[in-house]
Amino acid sequence: MSILHLLRQSALVFTCLLLLCLIPAMGFAAKKPAKPATPAAPEAPFALDQPPNWQLYQAGECDTLTLFLQNSKDPLQQLFFFPRFGPVYMSQEQKSSDLQYESISGQSLSRRDMPVVKPMTPENFVRFMPQILQMQTIRDFFPNRPGLRIVETIAVTPQKKALDYLDTQSAIIRILFVQDNRLGEGLLAITTVPAAEFRSGPGGGIGMGFMMYGLTAAKGKLNDQLPELLKIGRSFKLSTSYEKKCKKDRAEDSPVLLDSGNSLKPVLDAMALVWEKRQPAEDMLAEKRADELQGLERLHRPSTGEVYAVAKGFSEQYLTSPQSYNISDLRPLPDDSALWLKPVLNGMQAITKK
Repeated sequence: MSILHLLRQSALVFTCLLLLCLIPAMGFAAKKPAKPATPAAPEAPFALDQPPNWQLYQAGECDTLTLFLQNSKDPLQQLFFFPRFGPVYMSQEQKSSDLQYESISGQSLSRRDMPVVKPMTPENFVRFMPQILQMQTIRDFFPNRPGLRIVETIAVTPQKKALDYLDTQSAIIRILFVQDNRLGEGLLAITTVPAAEFRSGPGGGIGMGFMMYGLTAAKGKLNDQLPELLKIGRSFKLSTSYEKKCKKDRAEDSPVLLDSGNSLKPVLDAMALVWEKRQPAEDMLAEKRADELQGLERLHRPSTGEVYAVAKGFSEQYLTSPQSYNISDLRPLPDDSALWLKPVLNGMQAITKK
């Protein structure tokens, strides 16, 4: 190969390299492949004004969407909504029949821990709320559920039927409860539904609670904390897309538990009205039941108007020999709501032996 031929080849290579360098600078560089479009984030199922330091727990979808909000700094300040709550037995006969069926067939119906609620009324239903919350089906569905352990009914306000079934009953119920060894008070709204009548085989004698709303606070705090609880609850709204999905998937015979994104508000308004119209006699009964739950009783000093809380049984001991105490003119507290609603002094510290 001649030197001239080698020089021609070298010049060709140099020209090609030069062009490769110049083309990008001239704006003819190959375009990089476009990044794939980022899919839009799915719309949240609902909107809710959640305050700082509050925890939100949820389970289920659409007509089983269950919510529980709790103030982490004041855990008895709570708001919860169970579209369905239960099921429960409506008679011991049905439960016994089902247990016998299990024993004979060897098949588990997962109903051994279902309580018997008879009669199937809102007032009676809420008495069994602690047992229902501990049912395995509820624990599996909603591990972070409210921790109510004892529920005492103070007052029942019947409401217009929330579901168009023959034997349903709806009510707003004022309660006292114990949670984490603390005493609380609250309002519950619930509709009870006898879903199936008694039958000799499994599947009958079952009832349900529907649309159960709860607003609670530590004892003595509900009046001050209720406005915040109501504000949070009234802020709830289903998103348009989620509501459409739920309506599309809903069975024709399924009760409408969340509709138009605002189903919480009417019931919350009714609960607020019940609290606003409570009577002094209810407040007095709440104080009496609270004393029973805490093992307390009250003494009154007519000369000063002071009211003292003492351990249950102390008043009997005191009244046998009042002159032996530093305060000798105490009397059992009469059924006077004005006295029962007065601030209470710690009698176990103030009342001492001479």
